[in-house]
Amino acid sequence: MLISLAPLRDRRERVMGYALSSYPEDTRGAPLSPDDEARRTLEMVPQISRMVGRSLVVPVTPAVVREGAITRFASLDAVWLVATEALDDATTRRAVDRLIGAGFHFALHGFPEGDPLPPSIGGSTIILDAARTPSPLLEARIRVLLENGLRPLVRGVDDRVTRQRVVAAGVSMYTGRQLARGAAIAPDRTTEDSILRAITMLAAFSDGRPPDAAFDAFVRDDPHVAASLLKSMSSAALGVRGPRSVTHALTMLGRDAIIERLVAVTARLIGEAAQDHELAFAALRRARLCERVGTALDTAPHPRARVVAGLLSMLEFAFASPAPVIAQRLSLLPQLRDVLDGREQPLGQLVDVVDAIEYGWWDDLVVRCRRLSIRPRVIADAWLDTWKASRDELGLARPDFL
Repeated sequence: MLISLAPLRDRRERVMGYALSSYPEDTRGAPLSPDDEARRTLEMVPQISRMVGRSLVVPVTPAVVREGAITRFASLDAVWLVATEALDDATTRRAVDRLIGAGFHFALHGFPEGDPLPPSIGGSTIILDAARTPSPLLEARIRVLLENGLRPLVRGVDDRVTRQRVVAAGVSMYTGRQLARGAAIAPDRTTEDSILRAITMLAAFSDGRPPDAAFDAFVRDDPHVAASLLKSMSSAALGVRGPRSVTHALTMLGRDAIIERLVAVTARLIGEAAQDHELAFAALRRARLCERVGTALDTAPHPRARVVAGLLSMLEFAFASPAPVIAQRLSLLPQLRDVLDGREQPLGQLVDVVDAIEYGWWDDLVVRCRRLSIRPRVIADAWLDTWKASRDELGLARPDFL
């Protein structure tokens, strides 16, 4: 099964958990039934739960609920998602009641129409689809759920207008596409300028040329970059005593090591510009994913170019500015400019593939992978690997990350 994880955000736009979606890899045999798809997905849930370290919303079918397959996962921080109409079946309803009594948590997908929900569901999450429900009806349904003690979670919140409407209606959590920085967050032009200088510097050496004295001057003189570099290098991996200054770090580690660390520093600054730590994580994850799977491209660009492509794909969200406008502020080679404006060249098309796996656009993923002659499984496996690696690289498990 191919896996994607959509962040669940609260009213303050903090990530509180992830909604899991899956897709069966093409086995060139008989298609899997929905029940078999759910069973295969279940086998991956313990690994995914350990990887994300937060609550998961996991879709399951009524048959999987009735057969008690989820009882093996009692210790996981998971919410099991079933279709609301599944509770019309008395056997499924009894199974859900029994599991709730044993401490399992359920969410329902779809507005409950018809018979009243069982008392055991009181306070549970009900998932509504913004993309499939007219705004007035969506807002009315949200109010009805709240009045009955239920917790609406809206998915398909793909723009800020929809977000504003559902939050105003009382929704406490939502999920959808990555949104641009909110208007309530004041632009931080000095951090934005540091990000642009860092990407310009990374792009300048994206053909594999060794960094030179101009690179030394940049990392030494840019206050945001220098401070972030020193912070990132103060880990135990470098010994008890880290470098005293950027100049000391350049001497101790060398330019190649510092330019490599600049990737994570730039991702961190992207998150700081948007005041969204998840954005820093997404930027680094995309950079490392492009770096890894870009080897499959014909005449594969240098790893540094692939890394820059991943970082570029997050700038519009941090800056709240259209990507083509951002492209005008940067001096980039044509293949990197194409990532921001057009995505017609292979590197830009690779970023389109990354979009598809990040958002769980499964049909698009298959088509976009075919265009680049890359198997979806290659992308999916690399995405899972880079998820954990990027968390470690950013130090997301460390208390000083925030």
